[in-house]
Amino acid sequence: MIHEADEPGWRTRKLVSQIHRAGGGSPLLTRALIEDHRAAGATSARADLAPGEAFARAVMTALYRSDTATCRLAGALAVAGPDVSLAEVVEALGGTRESAHRGLRALNEAGLLDAGWFRHEAGRAAVLRGMDPADRTRLEARFAQVLHEHGAAASVVVRHLIAARKADAPWALRVLIEAAGRALADDEVGLALTCLRVARDSRTDERQALEIRAALTRAGWRVNPAGVAQHLPELTTAAFDGRLDLRHVDELAAHLLWFGQVERALGVLRTAERNGTSPFGRPGASGAPYAHDGPRGWLTYAYPGLAASARTRATGAPGRRTAAAPRQRTPEHAAAGHETPEESALRHERGRARGPHQRAASLMKALLAGADGKAVVRAEQILQSTRLGDRTLTALLVALDALVLADRLDLAAHWCGILREEAAARRAPMWQALLASARARIALRTGALAAAEESARTALALVPADGWGVAVASPLATSVCALTALGRLDEAASRLSVPVPDPAFQTPDGLLYLRARGHHYLASGRPYAALDDFLTCGDLMTRWEYDLPALAPWRTDAAEAHLRLGESERARALAEEQLALVGRGRGWARATSLRVLASTLSAGRRPPLLDEAMEILRERGHRFDLGRATEESARAQRELGKSGQARALARKAQQLAEECGVPVPRATRAADAGSPQPAEQPWAPGSRRHPDELSNAELRVATLAVQGHTNREIADKLFITISTVEQHLTRAYRKLAVQRRADLAAKLGPLAAPGDRDGPATPDVCDRLHVG
Repeated sequence: MIHEADEPGWRTRKLVSQIHRAGGGSPLLTRALIEDHRAAGATSARADLAPGEAFARAVMTALYRSDTATCRLAGALAVAGPDVSLAEVVEALGGTRESAHRGLRALNEAGLLDAGWFRHEAGRAAVLRGMDPADRTRLEARFAQVLHEHGAAASVVVRHLIAARKADAPWALRVLIEAAGRALADDEVGLALTCLRVARDSRTDERQALEIRAALTRAGWRVNPAGVAQHLPELTTAAFDGRLDLRHVDELAAHLLWFGQVERALGVLRTAERNGTSPFGRPGASGAPYAHDGPRGWLTYAYPGLAASARTRATGAPGRRTAAAPRQRTPEHAAAGHETPEESALRHERGRARGPHQRAASLMKALLAGADGKAVVRAEQILQSTRLGDRTLTALLVALDALVLADRLDLAAHWCGILREEAAARRAPMWQALLASARARIALRTGALAAAEESARTALALVPADGWGVAVASPLATSVCALTALGRLDEAASRLSVPVPDPAFQTPDGLLYLRARGHHYLASGRPYAALDDFLTCGDLMTRWEYDLPALAPWRTDAAEAHLRLGESERARALAEEQLALVGRGRGWARATSLRVLASTLSAGRRPPLLDEAMEILRERGHRFDLGRATEESARAQRELGKSGQARALARKAQQLAEECGVPVPRATRAADAGSPQPAEQPWAPGSRRHPDELSNAELRVATLAVQGHTNREIADKLFITISTVEQHLTRAYRKLAVQRRADLAAKLGPLAAPGDRDGPATPDVCDRLHVG
């Protein structure tokens, strides 16, 4: 039985119908459509019709055969779009209704139109392509004016203004700027930027030009700040001259701070103060409040050194937080009723928190005061009550950081995921990049090293490094930390080659960068360089009154560098100092302090400290640091002769290393479970474990190190440089799979007699520091 659908005539029925609809029965257009169908290689009669070049040429041929009025009407219809009335088309053309009706009949008879509109969108596209560019520009501008006068929607009017590429009339500029603001609110950043660029290229007065540049900067920031940095010099000059509208002063200062132009940002705020406007988001002279309080958020969080400087000036007592009398002002200043920007920031810090940035500043003060529980509550309040936006992003990032510093990694990951999804849905690359960087930092804390590195790389892919300004230190620091922990030192070194602006080291992200670089130096066998970075980090944090071990535990970092240098007493003093600072809480900083302090003590005094450290790290979800503490515990048990416990702990350390992605040496994975010696720690990739693999030079240096000599003493004895000593020791550590001098003795055996530089702490040290 032959089905009707299998007959040749039935198979071509759909194609014939499409050709008739698009060509309107015109032989010229019909032949062109068939030619395009064959040229497209559509052998099946069931394939959909796709008009191409032949059809476009046929449309233009049909128009050339028509009179001028008909051609102009076809162009006007193509420009106007389907929603414009015939009366508006006639007004834009300047003709008569009778002439328009004659043209419509002619276009219908030619097969181009059906009921006053193009039979196929390809016909309209062909007409637009065939128009003279100057004629089309004039027609687009004319339609914009007509539609505006008839009260058409701004979105319809703007489409014609964009196509006309100019908006010289005052009403047109207003429409473009308003449409840009509406588009940005609707997350249509591309449309907003297009509107503003057309406005910028039109004839404007000085005030309008500044307004447009400020709006361009705001919109472009979501995509890539580097693309709008070109506008900052002109806006800054206008701000210094008092020509910039007060609505844009705070925003400009925030943008300048982003690129590390601290003095210019403060100068802009001081100028606004002198001119009677009000920085830091306070109501200005006109009584209208600022909508953007970014500078305060940056001054109190991103640039803590500036906030500390403001406190110092206000109290007259450097280096400590106190409620002393405010800074003396000059008679002229007092008479004018003005206060400095620093005083204004201080006053607002002391005031009742209202906006998200004020609440974020209050949150950071709680962390600095050690009130982690209060900080978590305030962070969640910000995250629950604040919608992601240009003016709230800083506060939301501060809240996420606060959760990380308070060791609520689960909450931080949850909220970061929600915000990342929203940023992606709203097509804001800069928001996505900043939140990817935050996600990388959270993953690093949990020990998900590969995920941390991937998120940091994603952040720098979404927005290139030159668009990050001082904030580039954050994803770079996370990437360097993760790659160093994974043993990929060459890749970490390549991240360190990315330029970081000097002002970044006035920010918390700069502290993280110093710490990451220090640990890379430590892993690369450069303990002196590492120690310099750690101590620089500590000096900055102390000077800023921003000493947060949960952010950067510089004392234990420096202690690890001192241990590499054989300086156990200095390492112990720093670890004790940090442990006293963090107190009896159960956070990551305390666990780190316990682990490092334990490494400075004799084997018998280590287990209680390491047990508490492991308990905290397990509870808080820090897998990488838990692995390090577990490996240290295995070493202590081995030295105490408890082989069974040592083997179990070593296996657990190996398992944690594999979970974190740390490469485990083959010999470690294949270690005999019944061996009296536990498998070596996997935290130093590529290590080997036999003294006979050391070169003669490495063996000499390692032997002197075990005997208790410092690097300088070894250099003097062997007539080599300190740097050469460091390099030999680093290679020896890697080959023997150890991390400190105290473990070299067990590896070298009778080759060396170790000195007693790692003696026990004073009898009451554990009680005094609440450990054990």
